[in-house]
Amino acid sequence: QTYVTDNWLGGLYGSSGVLGTKGGGAMAAAWAVMNYLGDDGYLRLAAAARRACEQLAAAVVAIPELQLRAEPDAMLLAFGAADPARLDVYALADALWRRGWYLDRQGPPASLHCSVNAVHDGKIDAFVTDLHASLAEVLAAGAGGEQGAYGTVE
Repeated sequence: QTYVTDNWLGGLYGSSGVLGTKGGGAMAAAWAVMNYLGDDGYLRLAAAARRACEQLAAAVVAIPELQLRAEPDAMLLAFGAADPARLDVYALADALWRRGWYLDRQGPPASLHCSVNAVHDGKIDAFVTDLHASLAEVLAAGAGGEQGAYGTVE
């Protein structure tokens, strides 16, 4: 039996299992990693991820052409165009991809989604530099980008 929905910001979602049911492998891997890291290691990584997310959110807020879709509560962040008639955020995602950054495309409304991790701590400045360059490129070209679709194949 398949499950399909489009009632969320990620667009169309389809799964071959009821509501995306998965096996226990991911849970076993998470248990092993948590035992390896311990409480202190987990808290260190969580703080680094949160710090990176807050830094990225502040950078997006400082760019007049962009706006956060919501204030991030944890480590997920989505942003889009302040004026969609002037800026196609999917074209912005294309320009960022050419610079080595991949952002998930979601909508409606057209948005770019970031899952921020501890590995991103210390890399936000480089991303923001490329974000500014990509934004300037897209605004100058006035080009459109490709919208994404979300789903799984199991």
